[in-house]
This record gives sequence, structure tokens and C-alpha cells, in this order.
Amino acid sequence: MLSFKPSVTLTRGLYDRARTQAEKAGYSSVDEFVCHVLERELAKSQEADVRDDVERKLKGLGYLK
Repeated sequence: MLSFKPSVTLTRGLYDRARTQAEKAGYSSVDEFVCHVLERELAKSQEADVRDDVERKLKGLGYLK
């Protein structure tokens, strides 16, 4: 995986919470933890978009009301 180093600003409180959870979960760094959480949340969002698209198409075809 190629690494891109964008800068994201977190409040101290949010960073501390992320660090605590990363340590509990065994991540090697806060960066690794944040990337994993972001990937998981983006996947959920994309799945919801696909479901909405399928539902819209089924309604258009008259299979759903």
C-alpha cells in the first residue's frame, strides 16, 4: 500500500480517546487505528448507498412500493 501523508487536525481530547482505544485494541499507532476506523465507516456508508440505489431501481421497476 502506498502511503500518503495528509494532515488531519484532532482536538486533544479526541486524540487521547483514539490513542486509548488504539492501545486497548492492539494497534501499533493512532494513525493505524484511525485509518482502520475510517475505512470501516466509509465501507458502511458505501453499502448504504448501494442498498439505496438497488431499492430505488426496484421501485422504478414496480417491485417495491
